[in-house]
Amino acid sequence: ERNLGPIRRYDRDRGTALLETLSAWFAADASPSGTADRLYVHVNTVYQRLDRLDSVLGPGWRRGDRAMELRLALRMWELRGS
Repeated sequence: ERNLGPIRRYDRDRGTALLETLSAWFAADASPSGTADRLYVHVNTVYQRLDRLDSVLGPGWRRGDRAMELRLALRMWELRGS
């Protein structure tokens, strides 16, 4: 909840797909074009969503320990059946 809660609330309140974008981002090894391909959206849409994730998660979520925490939280959430 600590890691994914803010994203889930943002998506619920605004009808967005940031959690799906985060999952696709990591699955595409942080490639904007790979993320766009996975989501069937334009790469500019991915950049806009990444900017929103920056706002929701704060700076630094794409690197190091923070990225690993988010990847693990996503995997645990997926294994629980969302």
